[in-house]
Amino acid sequence: MKTALSILAAVVIALGVQNTLFSDNTSRTVSQQPAYDRVLKTNTLRCAYAVFPHFLEKDPNTGKLSGIMPSLMEEVGKLTGLTVEWGPEIDYGDIALTLQTGKADLFCTGIAMTPSRGRVIGGSTPVAYAPMAAYVRANDQRFDNAPDKINNPSIKIEVNEGDFSEEIAKRFFPKATLVYRGPTGGESQLFLDVAMNKADVTFSGPSYLSIFNTNNPDIALRLAPFNQTIYAVPVVLAGEIREEALLRMIDVALKDIINNNVMDKLLHDALGQDYAVAYFPPKKDI
Repeated sequence: MKTALSILAAVVIALGVQNTLFSDNTSRTVSQQPAYDRVLKTNTLRCAYAVFPHFLEKDPNTGKLSGIMPSLMEEVGKLTGLTVEWGPEIDYGDIALTLQTGKADLFCTGIAMTPSRGRVIGGSTPVAYAPMAAYVRANDQRFDNAPDKINNPSIKIEVNEGDFSEEIAKRFFPKATLVYRGPTGGESQLFLDVAMNKADVTFSGPSYLSIFNTNNPDIALRLAPFNQTIYAVPVVLAGEIREEALLRMIDVALKDIINNNVMDKLLHDALGQDYAVAYFPPKKDI
């Protein structure tokens, strides 16, 4: 009898450990309050964020946030009657965990929603569409209107691990050789490594190219012209994947903002010369 009880206890413990180790990492703890309930109770929407050109800038001296998304969320706050509270500042790799653990209600800088991200993160209605383009050295014309030439083992594509640059490369150019940028340097490192001949091509948005070329005129890159866009991704506010009620509430405000030309004006004012090439405005319902 004692042996049977010991075996039973061992099985229970083993199952508990297995559930801990192999449970879906998007599950919320039992005690955690859903973000939608918390937002309605406090009348406050907590926005995690990361600095991203044009979309969210942070003054290094004052810490003040500016850009497309702070202005957009100010409009969302007015329409919903919610107070928008910014923080914490996080890395893009920490978005899912931050939302799952309730440290923020939304990630409000916006993310490019790809199918792989859609497995673990929920998204709002798109606030823009970002076309991804190929960038090469100024004198390199090998891929002009010939993207198929990139799909070759002799061609090196510079990518960010786990980012959509990697996703595009693997999906559309599976035969090419991938070169992963280092852990520091940010998005500009992709361009720098191409300029320094460490890779032949990289994928990113036009906004980053404009910034890189302004700061590095002697090694400026150019966009490789293709007959059509390689890939375009929707830019969305990110929420915990089970927070449908919160995302739908935010969607109502976003659609009002889009349908009444506010989103288009925010993009135009912030992007300047990059408007209409860096991002496509979302379609209106009316």
